[in-house]
Amino acid sequence: MKVEELMMRDIIAAKETDSLNTAMKLMKENSIKHLPIVNKDNKLVGIVTDRDIKRASASDATMLEVHEMLYLLDKVTLAQVMTRNPVSGSPVMTMQEAAATMVKNKIGCLPVTIGGKLEGMLTVTDFLKFLANQ
Repeated sequence: MKVEELMMRDIIAAKETDSLNTAMKLMKENSIKHLPIVNKDNKLVGIVTDRDIKRASASDATMLEVHEMLYLLDKVTLAQVMTRNPVSGSPVMTMQEAAATMVKNKIGCLPVTIGGKLEGMLTVTDFLKFLANQ
């Protein structure tokens, strides 16, 4: 089976100039853990994960008021916290190649690109759904 048969094509993505707060809202509203970052030509330039968001957010021990924290989260851009040039795959990769790539790179999702343009996403959850339906 090829990646293109299982990948999600309806992708929620963000821009480098979007704020950390915007990313948090997008991820929460869409129940996603991985947010690809694209440029104006829809080329993949980075990725932000729920772990990146937690790392960049204030800790529970902060003395900031909620409105102060939200103000600061609006000032941090995704360009500051994203992983640049993320590992990506091709729609014509086999599922085995995609799984091996994800294991080798210790990643939970594989953005799928053609010529650098984001075409889809494949996550560990997609693999599990596939296996559960076999």
